[in-house]
Amino acid sequence: MAVDTAVPPSQGLTAYRRVLAAPGVRPLVAFALLARMPIGMGAVATILFVHGQTDSFGIAGGVAGAYTIGLGITGPWLARVIDRHGSRLVIVPGALMVMAAMVALVVLGEAGAGTVPLVAAGFLAGAGSTPIGGIFRQRWPDLVGPAELPTAYALDAVMIEVVFVSGPLLAGILAATVGPSGGLLVAGALGIVGSTGFARLSTVEPGGEPGAERHWLGALVSHHLRLLVLSDLPLAGTFGALDVMLPAFGAHHGAAALGGPFAAALAFGSGVGGLAYGARPGIFGPPRRSLIVLGALMVLTCLPLVVATSIPEMFVFAALAGVTLAPQITVRNQVVQRTLAQGTATEAFTWVALATTVGASIGSALVGPLVEALGWRAGAFAAIVMPALALAIIVARRDLLE
Repeated sequence: MAVDTAVPPSQGLTAYRRVLAAPGVRPLVAFALLARMPIGMGAVATILFVHGQTDSFGIAGGVAGAYTIGLGITGPWLARVIDRHGSRLVIVPGALMVMAAMVALVVLGEAGAGTVPLVAAGFLAGAGSTPIGGIFRQRWPDLVGPAELPTAYALDAVMIEVVFVSGPLLAGILAATVGPSGGLLVAGALGIVGSTGFARLSTVEPGGEPGAERHWLGALVSHHLRLLVLSDLPLAGTFGALDVMLPAFGAHHGAAALGGPFAAALAFGSGVGGLAYGARPGIFGPPRRSLIVLGALMVLTCLPLVVATSIPEMFVFAALAGVTLAPQITVRNQVVQRTLAQGTATEAFTWVALATTVGASIGSALVGPLVEALGWRAGAFAAIVMPALALAIIVARRDLLE
């Protein structure tokens, strides 16, 4: 599954117009956004609801953590099932399972259930989540031409930022206006609507690549993918670190709640960077060189975080720190698409997305105690060291990215 690089890519807004003008792309993008909303809203909606019922951030964090663990455990397995048996029996049933688990979480919470049932419901909500992103990314080469594929992946990276900015915001608004359970129930409903529409427009057929060799490692049989997953962990850890550091900076300046707007600035910077890169996808050269250049730029753009002295400065520096994230996701998806083992497309893209989620969680877990002991600047230094580590991994094994 290789991209024909002989065709020059489109440039500027023309590239996006061509991608969005391709048959079926616009409704598919819309339904994919809705189908991903439970992931964008899930953790925040869960924390707001469970804390509202138990008055404990410890229990709320445990239920939200179980949701993330559920995503991590079943995501690659579901993706492998889709690659081998098709997606028709996975997408909509998965969305229904998520909705049922979120309803169960609401019922249990309002009934005063203990921690264990709440954690179990949170886990099931995550476990039922279908890897829509993995399916969508492996379908892009069938939707657009080779020249538009880098822009399509950039658009997909920006969609992720839209989900993770609008999701928590919507969950917070619903909790404040409708009630603590509003975010959970709306997230589940949006997931069903989006998944149903997505499944009607795009499915992975069973046995699509019957000659594919089946290996117990699945998609991870590709050493290119293993390299990307390994380097993704510290790369995503940067943003887990910032999830802790930014509220700590806000608290240092009198308002921990500023962590939310700071995180939105970070995602805004990523979205702007993704759109700009998608408009000129060849600006840094081939994927291997692009990953190295973007990795180095990310270290540089995180440096100003350490010297921020005011709230307006941190808004600017947070946006700057996010600028290279979506472009790196775009290039990594290009590498995955070019090098994946036959018959493993959905699983391969899912592993990359999972590494991002796990890496962010590890970053938060490591930096939390660091910030507690040494202050917010320790988190800022960690946010510089982590992308430097990711860059070092890529540089050390850059021969694999030829």
